[in-house]
Amino acid sequence: MSPIKDKDEALRQVLRRAYQEREKVEVTDQWQEEVMRRIREFGKIEASPSFLAMFEQLVWRLVPVTCLLILGLTVLLSSFDFISGYDVIELLMNSTEEITLNQFFGL
Repeated sequence: MSPIKDKDEALRQVLRRAYQEREKVEVTDQWQEEVMRRIREFGKIEASPSFLAMFEQLVWRLVPVTCLLILGLTVLLSSFDFISGYDVIELLMNSTEEITLNQFFGL
C-alpha cells in the first residue's frame, strides 16, 4: 500500500475505536475548558503564503540584481562601441522605410 493509504487506514481505525468507546468516556463538567486548553497548547498554525505573495518576494529580491546587470551591460556595451552614433543616424537617414512600404503595397 502507498503511505497515503496507510495513513488513511490508520486514521479510520483511530476514529472507529473512538466511536466504539464513546460510552466508556467520562465527561466532567469542565470538559469544554479542557478541550480549549488542549487546543491552545497546539499553538499557532502558520498559514502558507499565497502564490502572489511568494512571487512578489521573489521579484523584489531580484530587482537589485537586475538593475546591476542592466547597468553593467550598459557600461560594457558603451565601452565596446557596439553601434557607433554615425551608423544609427545613417540607418535613419537612408529612407529605407519608404522603399519597404513601396514594396509592401506594390506602389
